[in-house]
Amino acid sequence: MSRSSPEALYHSIAQAPVAAPNGSDIELDIDNEEGIEEIIQPISRVDPRIKWINFVLGCAVLLPWNALITAIPYFLSRLSGSSLQSTFISYLSITFTLSNFLCLAHATATSKQMAPSRRATISLTGITVLTLLLTLSTFLTLSPGFFFTFVLLNGIAQAAFGSYLQNSVIAVASLFGPAAVQAMLAGQAAVAVVVSTVQVISAAASVNTSTESMDRPAAIDALDVISSRARDPEERSAFIFFGLSTIFLVFSAAAHRWLVSLPAYHSVAGALEARKPEPELGTDDERRILVSAGPSRGLLTQKQSIWRVAKTNVLYEIAVAYVFTVTLTVFPPITSSILPTNPSIHPLLFTSIHFLVFGLGDFFGRFSFFTNPRLPNTTDNQL
Repeated sequence: MSRSSPEALYHSIAQAPVAAPNGSDIELDIDNEEGIEEIIQPISRVDPRIKWINFVLGCAVLLPWNALITAIPYFLSRLSGSSLQSTFISYLSITFTLSNFLCLAHATATSKQMAPSRRATISLTGITVLTLLLTLSTFLTLSPGFFFTFVLLNGIAQAAFGSYLQNSVIAVASLFGPAAVQAMLAGQAAVAVVVSTVQVISAAASVNTSTESMDRPAAIDALDVISSRARDPEERSAFIFFGLSTIFLVFSAAAHRWLVSLPAYHSVAGALEARKPEPELGTDDERRILVSAGPSRGLLTQKQSIWRVAKTNVLYEIAVAYVFTVTLTVFPPITSSILPTNPSIHPLLFTSIHFLVFGLGDFFGRFSFFTNPRLPNTTDNQL
């Protein structure tokens, strides 16, 4: 098997001897210890620049969802007095997650039809434009019904782009090995904390600015009339927050472009960039090692291979689905409706701190499994 072929990137190292009717039929040269070491060493020594870029891309993957749920106070303030206000959060969660699920499934099934770098570039561009539109919405006066539709459609589109971005980022990070994947997961956990921290700071600044402006005499010039909407704390906070998110997404696109230009990227993921769609997923023996303990029985199509891997990991998938179901049922639809009992605390600031506390819990919960190997995280029943 040639080193430049796509299959060379997916050599599997058996943890136990695998019996075969004929030793000559096995194409993977796993008997050569030097060959195994040659495959493992590159992914165990990841360039720190690549790990940091994967960290940034991990942040960009989950930024759309975190940005939308963190800006819920702003969305609700624009729907104040409308019958849509009470059901907005539920509609936002359902439409976003449904779009994410369907597009992620499509991205997985069509992952070989487009180079991951091109797919990631298109996705990052789309998310950046959509976030910019949310930034500009803080200056516009829209009817509750139109604003409701605009935010939902924006969220659906961001979920779609985020799904394709996630598929591309994970595909490339997995080739660089556990260090790159861990950096990407760290970015996904850190983005919620960063987003919530920015929201708390901007909310505090907006509330203070609004309080100070109430003590000033009312201005009657035209400029004050035009900018009067920006004095609302929720809108001012949302403008700062979405503006910074847009800038970060531009930085993420530049970081991704730099990653693709690195020689290490072409040496590890170059075959993914040049490959064409194939009717089959991997080689016969690779599929046998991944999804079966017995000998191969003919070539499987890509769809059949995906279903076999899915059935093999069904208990893990149920565990993850259960976690997401419970989390999205409670957070944010129920938790965001909780208001402070102290009248001196602004609801916007209270909700922002609430999201920050949740993000910190998620961050430390993810990192505990990396820093403490004694925690039960290896079996399906424990999960």
